[in-house]
Amino acid sequence: MTIPQLKNFLIIADTLNFHRAAEQILLAQLALSRQIQQMEEEIGANLFNRDRRNVTLTEGGKFFRAETERILFQLEKAMQRTREIERGEEGEFRIGHASSTMQSILPNFLKNIKAAFPNLKTFLIEETNRSQIELLRQRRLHVSFMPNVFIPEDLSSRLIYQENFALILPINHPLCLDDVENGLGGSFDFSRLRNESFVLPPREEGIGYIESLEKVFQSFGFSPHIEYESPNAASVLRLVEAGLGISLMSKSTLRGINLNIKAVELPNFPLKVEMRLIWLREREAELKTFFDLVDRFL
Repeated sequence: MTIPQLKNFLIIADTLNFHRAAEQILLAQLALSRQIQQMEEEIGANLFNRDRRNVTLTEGGKFFRAETERILFQLEKAMQRTREIERGEEGEFRIGHASSTMQSILPNFLKNIKAAFPNLKTFLIEETNRSQIELLRQRRLHVSFMPNVFIPEDLSSRLIYQENFALILPINHPLCLDDVENGLGGSFDFSRLRNESFVLPPREEGIGYIESLEKVFQSFGFSPHIEYESPNAASVLRLVEAGLGISLMSKSTLRGINLNIKAVELPNFPLKVEMRLIWLREREAELKTFFDLVDRFL
C-alpha cells in the first residue's frame, strides 16, 4: 500500500463517486477500482459498499478514512519538519564563541536568529580556540567565532570584523600616570613594554594567537615575559587588576566590566583582532541557511 493509493482512497471517500474521483486523480476509472480492490484485499475488509446507484463507506471504511487522514497529516508534518531541520530552521544549532563576541556581536545576532527561526534551539559554548576546533571536528559544534586563530586545512572561515588591540593595565600602573594614552595613539615606543610582565592565554590553547603576538613584539626588539596564563578573559582581567601583569586583548571584551583597570586602545599596533566565523569544511552545504543569516545580520 502506497501513499498515492491512500490519497486516492481519501478522494473517493470524499466524492463517493468513482467516476468523479478518477477524473480528479487523472486515472482511468477501471484502474482506480482495481487499486481500491487491491487495498481491500491487503486490509482484509471492504472499505466501500457499492451498487449500481450509490457508493458509501462501510463502518470499517469510515474508521480507515479517519486513520488515513491522521497518518497523512502526521506524515506531512514530519516531512515539513525534516525540511526545516535540513535548512537549519528548526532543531538544534550549537555555536562556539570567544568571550569578546558576547560583548560585541553575539547578543543581537542571536536575537535576529530567534526572530527568523523561532523554533530553532540555539546552544552557546564558550571555549578556548583549541577546544572549539576539536568540538567542530567532533560535530558537537556547527560553527564557532574565534579570534586570531590558525585555520587548519579541514576547516573554513570568513572574517566577521576587525578591531584594535587594547593594552590592559592596572589602574595604578606607571603607564597610566604619564602620557601613554596620547602617546599610544601616535608614536608610542612599544619597546617600553620590554620589562613588563604579561598575563595572556596559554600558547597551546590559542592555536596561533600567542605566536602572532610574539612576532609583533619581536619586531620591537624583545619577547614578552609571560608571568601568568589563563584561557579565561575574566581571569586575565582579575590578574591585571591585582597588579600581577598587563595584557593585550580586544577592547570590546571589556564592555560592561567594572574593574580597577585601564584599557588603552592601540591603533598603531601592527596586529589587529580578527574575529572569524569557522566551520568544518565538509559541512558547508548544510550551513547555507546560517550563512544567509550572517550575510543579513553581521
